[in-house]
Amino acid sequence: MEFKENMSKEEFEKAIQGAEDKVRTQLYNDKIKVLESEIAELKPKQKSEKELELEKKEKELVSKERQYKIKDTLAENNLPAELSKFLNVDDDALDELGEELAQILDSHLLNASYKPSNKNNKGDAISKEQFKSMNYMERQKVYESNPELYNKLAN
Repeated sequence: MEFKENMSKEEFEKAIQGAEDKVRTQLYNDKIKVLESEIAELKPKQKSEKELELEKKEKELVSKERQYKIKDTLAENNLPAELSKFLNVDDDALDELGEELAQILDSHLLNASYKPSNKNNKGDAISKEQFKSMNYMERQKVYESNPELYNKLAN
């Protein structure tokens, strides 16, 4: 709208509104539109079903490959391969896994194994020569305490 010296209030408001619209349109075209297109480029795109399926299969493959590596490491250290399904380690720690696990299990099994408190090994300490030199009463005591040993030594 052109500028007139004597404008009515309505014409004045229309002129201001028109100028504001020009500025907004120019701003939108110059800056906002460009920024919106950049944002659209940076947003992650929706993956197709094939891409999702491929990613899933790739993860499964990596997981199985890691399980086989763990099984091999356990086998190298004479440990049961069945433990592999309970272990989840990175490839970096895989080398140390076998050795550390072997040490832990060995120490646990040795510490938790049965250790008799009183060792009663008197019966097996008799040799054939000692048995032959025994009198009848001593042989009778051996027979009463350990008949298997008596039969073994008597024959």
